[in-house]
Amino acid sequence: MINKIIASISRVPKHTILLLGIILFVFIFPLFEKGAMKEYLVTLSYTVMLLSVGSIVEFRSKWMFYVIAFSVILQWIALIAEAQGINFIKYISFIFSLIVFSIAIYKMVEQIIKSKIVDAQLIIETIIGYLLIGIIFTLINVLIISIKPGAIGFINNTPTLGDIIYYSYITFTTIGYGDISPVAQIARSTAILFGLIGQLYLTIIIAFIIGKYLNSKN
Repeated sequence: MINKIIASISRVPKHTILLLGIILFVFIFPLFEKGAMKEYLVTLSYTVMLLSVGSIVEFRSKWMFYVIAFSVILQWIALIAEAQGINFIKYISFIFSLIVFSIAIYKMVEQIIKSKIVDAQLIIETIIGYLLIGIIFTLINVLIISIKPGAIGFINNTPTLGDIIYYSYITFTTIGYGDISPVAQIARSTAILFGLIGQLYLTIIIAFIIGKYLNSKN
């Protein structure tokens, strides 16, 4: 049974659905007003991203299948539990999501380095890897705010997920408009770390891609 499920998910076109899930989560759903429907839509896009990671790692290990499946189940349990005022499940689901997305980034970077040609798939992998780092930063910021309210200075006293996504990517890309800023030291340290990771990712990966492209031409 498990092997059939793995085979079915593995046939999903690589990266395409994952990129779509990221676009929905980062760019589209934050435009909706807060409500029950939005929460379900966000969780749905999040589920799509988690399941699509399976097409990247190709489920070489069954434990990865279990981690992804457990992360998806936790997402929906956390959504229902939060409506009942139970929040700790959400934090556990975030930790599992961090593990899944970190493995996905590692696998994509590994594939980029090993690739011998520069094609559309390689470019898409590079973009997805960059966007996934921003999602990891977003999850960490959610955890920071949950553990230490006021750690990040938002304009609104009760920041929405869209506010956290915005702050995370603006910081990660080192644009930093200054309308939202880290206040607590842990938030500042995290902002520095991910700002450096963002610049190093672009510098190193683009260098690899240009090198591969020039080698293929030669």
